[in-house]
Amino acid sequence: MHKYVRHPEKRIVPKKELIIILQKQLNEIANTTTSKEFFPLVNEIYTTLEHLDEEPDPALNAMVGGYVKEFVTTFLILYFGTRDLPKALKAHSLIKSLTKYIVLLDKHYDEKSYEHKVNADIIFKKVMANVDGYVKHSIMHNMATLWATASYEIRLRQRMLHGEVFNRKEIRNHMLLKSSDTLLYGVILDNHIESYNPNVMRVLHFNQAVLDIQDDYNDLEEDILRHDLNIFVMAASNEVPLDNIYAGKVSTKMIMKKSSKMVNGILDDFQRCIVGTTVESDYSFMKVFSRHYINNLRTSLKN
Repeated sequence: MHKYVRHPEKRIVPKKELIIILQKQLNEIANTTTSKEFFPLVNEIYTTLEHLDEEPDPALNAMVGGYVKEFVTTFLILYFGTRDLPKALKAHSLIKSLTKYIVLLDKHYDEKSYEHKVNADIIFKKVMANVDGYVKHSIMHNMATLWATASYEIRLRQRMLHGEVFNRKEIRNHMLLKSSDTLLYGVILDNHIESYNPNVMRVLHFNQAVLDIQDDYNDLEEDILRHDLNIFVMAASNEVPLDNIYAGKVSTKMIMKKSSKMVNGILDDFQRCIVGTTVESDYSFMKVFSRHYINNLRTSLKN
């Protein structure tokens, strides 16, 4: 009996046909030589992966929409590390489930929603039922690290609201911890890729840190209203009082100007780490993502 899935063109196609489409897309992206060709294919692959989801949940998928780039990147790592599409899809499903779990728990703590907690627990139990041995223990260890990071961010925000200012190293450390949920995927990658190189995870982590700076840029006004941690506010508060920023006495343009030197310095640090990290040719596409993210962010910072 065929499993049928809705294709991007809105027609219903068998899962088997979508697998053929996905394999073709992977073959094409393996032969791309420019960013102009690469990123449209990334979007196509993500769309096909979404239509292969056997347990689609529109509301939940909307919540994890910001993880599009992570999903595609980790899937490409899995595929090019194994050259085994069924194996890559199975591991990709675990990574996506872990991401849904984290997002639902975040929503639970933000909104005090018991329903989100129940759904998160259901997803986590399914994940743990599909792993064993060191993978299960590593996931538990990494989850404990993530909750420790969440507690640290709460304390960091309290320190900021009490008027404490932060130097470049502490802000850089905050951004790396903020993006450390990507480390949770490392054990899945390691378990499914025979010749796994931890450098792959290092580049993925720094890529996500760059994306988190971009998110802080995009969310600057909202974060000011919510008094949330934001790299630009934290950096600017070294030169202008935080109370003035929250009172609306400092324009976003001025915040960008006052934070520019420190934020660009942190971005330079991340870029050096990415460039200095060696990955095999099978994973060279990760550096394409890196250049794209960094160039986009530097363009944003100039505006």
